[in-house]
Amino acid sequence: MTCWLCVLSLQLLLLPAAPPPAGGCPARCECTAQTRAVACPRRRLTAVPDGIPAETRLLELSRNRIRCLNPGDLAALPLLEELDLSENVIAHVEPGAFANLPRLRVLRLRGNLLKLIPPGVFTRLDNLTLLDLSENKLVILLDYTFQDLRSLRRLEVGDNHLVFISRRAFAGLLALEELTLERCNLTALSGESLGHLRGLGALRLRHLAIAALEDQNFRRLPGLLHLEIDNWPLLEEVAAGSLQGLNLTSLSVTHTNITAVPAAALRHQAHLTCLNLSHNPISTVPRGSFRDLVRLRELHLAGALLAVVEPQAFLGLRQIRLLNLSNNLLSTLEESTFHSVNTLETLRVDGNPLACDCRLLWIVQRRKTLNFDGRLPACATPAEVRGDALRNLPDSVLFEYFVCRKPKIRERRLQRVTAAAGDDVRFQCRAEGEPAPTVAWVTPGRRE
Repeated sequence: MTCWLCVLSLQLLLLPAAPPPAGGCPARCECTAQTRAVACPRRRLTAVPDGIPAETRLLELSRNRIRCLNPGDLAALPLLEELDLSENVIAHVEPGAFANLPRLRVLRLRGNLLKLIPPGVFTRLDNLTLLDLSENKLVILLDYTFQDLRSLRRLEVGDNHLVFISRRAFAGLLALEELTLERCNLTALSGESLGHLRGLGALRLRHLAIAALEDQNFRRLPGLLHLEIDNWPLLEEVAAGSLQGLNLTSLSVTHTNITAVPAAALRHQAHLTCLNLSHNPISTVPRGSFRDLVRLRELHLAGALLAVVEPQAFLGLRQIRLLNLSNNLLSTLEESTFHSVNTLETLRVDGNPLACDCRLLWIVQRRKTLNFDGRLPACATPAEVRGDALRNLPDSVLFEYFVCRKPKIRERRLQRVTAAAGDDVRFQCRAEGEPAPTVAWVTPGRRE
């Protein structure tokens, strides 16, 4: 029995080892033959390592100490499809560094020290679809920087020090679908530079120090469907003609300093289905602000300073499904503000000091079927139901708190007051009703 065990052990020791990947594997990397991937992250490499198998398709060199890329560094990898050089210290890329990578589809250079990309760096990358240059030190994008990237669909250049984009910087990007510009020092947008992106479908402009949108910014982007403007603290107005020529399906203008609904700019956006104006200091939604947005299905005005939504404010919104007015200063939202409440499926009015009276009866009547997106609105007044969620109110309260009394003026009598020009004049007016009515004075000339 002992000898048999010894023979078995000897046989196990003599079993051949698994064959190494063709071409070997660099000493500080991990190679996976099945996916033809070579992974060398966090290996303190200062250059592209030697000995990478020629058949490699995915190469990860992120979080190393590579300082520059030269022609020839990647020349022996003609089948490479994805290259990740993120979070190195690359400050310079020589023209032609990627010239021998005809099959490359994804190139990530995020989080490096690039200040300038010389012409010719992206030569012969005819199949590249994604390029990430975010979180670098880029100051300027030169003319024809991307001219050879005819198949590029997505470009990330955010989190740089950009102060200027040359007029022809985006020339050649015929297939680009998505562009993100964020957290840089741009103070203006060039309509001429953006005009080369005729196929652009989504444009995201975030955290920029731009004070105005000009009429020509987007005029040459007929295919643009999604426009996002976020965190522009200097923007105080969306000019009437700034969106002219666009046929957007979604528009987001958030975290700016616009104080009014940009009704004039929205007038020609008849294809818009989603509009987000949240986190702007907008206090009032006037009547007919969205009257031309006949296809709009979602409207977000959350976290603003909304105190008043006027009657017929949502006139024209025949297909509205979702309305988000959460975290504002609204005491009520009357049914008369809508074109029709029958299309409404989701309503967010949580985070408002709601007065539970007859003006909210239409919500209470639908409280079992209306979707509040998991955030139930609650009464702020009267004191008897303060803090109670509208959905949980019993039917008995409908006749106690949700019954209106028509407003009327008590003690109608002539009041004679004599005053010199420029003096303040006081009149007394006692009115009652449920809810408490507001009083406005009108002159004989019908002036308030």
